Amino acid sequence: MSNSTLHQVWPESAADSPEHKALAALRAQIDAVDDQLLELFQKRLDLAGQVGRAKDAPTGPHTKLRPDREKAVLAHVHGRAAAPHKEAVTGLWREIVGWGLAQQGQLKVQVWSPNEPARAFDGARQRFGRAADIRMVQDAEAALRFASDGGGVAVLAVNNDTPWWIGLRKEWAHLSVFEGFGGEVPSAFAVGPIDPAALPGGRRVVVSAGGDAGDGAGARRWGLHTHHGWTLALTEARIAPGGPEGCVGAVG
Repeated sequence: MSNSTLHQVWPESAADSPEHKALAALRAQIDAVDDQLLELFQKRLDLAGQVGRAKDAPTGPHTKLRPDREKAVLAHVHGRAAAPHKEAVTGLWREIVGWGLAQQGQLKVQVWSPNEPARAFDGARQRFGRAADIRMVQDAEAALRFASDGGGVAVLAVNNDTPWWIGLRKEWAHLSVFEGFGGEVPSAFAVGPIDPAALPGGRRVVVSAGGDAGDGAGARRWGLHTHHGWTLALTEARIAPGGPEGCVGAVG
């Protein structure tokens, strides 16, 4: 057979296959989206820093946290997210909000939970994000003092014989509950010197002495803990913090 009639047949390169080309095109789109996300995220961080310097930012004895604003932002993005992505979007935006807050100074969180420390720590991390400095402590009163002195916020469990929450009607009356952890019946609360006007618009947290404080006829109520005549509860009644009903905060 003449050499002129011989042809070498090479297998198609994997890089030239339709599948590989389609995958490369998808990756290129992801890279382009990443560039857009990075640009927008950094712009958001810059804007968050400006908010911290704006005249409507919290001043005086109150922390920089605005739970009402955070709740509104999360509700907005959760409502716009497609159903399969809602959980992912909510988790991502928690981190975005946390890093935005960090542009005004790192948030410090002390967590006290003698019975379930890992669960409480994970709840705090999920709520405040990786930008926050979160540490476990061994004493509830020390965590409350930390929050009271302006060091940050405290996350405290409600599950044993340390009724720290009674102090929210006494020596820690300037602190407010602004978040609950553990579902419909919280097993822990976040506490800090929150501007009452910035509390979330959810269920009220009530600390009362001598039984029901009369916080609204017919309002649904969840009892959480009792100690020597004191009661810690949640209520759907629309009552103001610091009033005679014993409202010490709100949870979203």
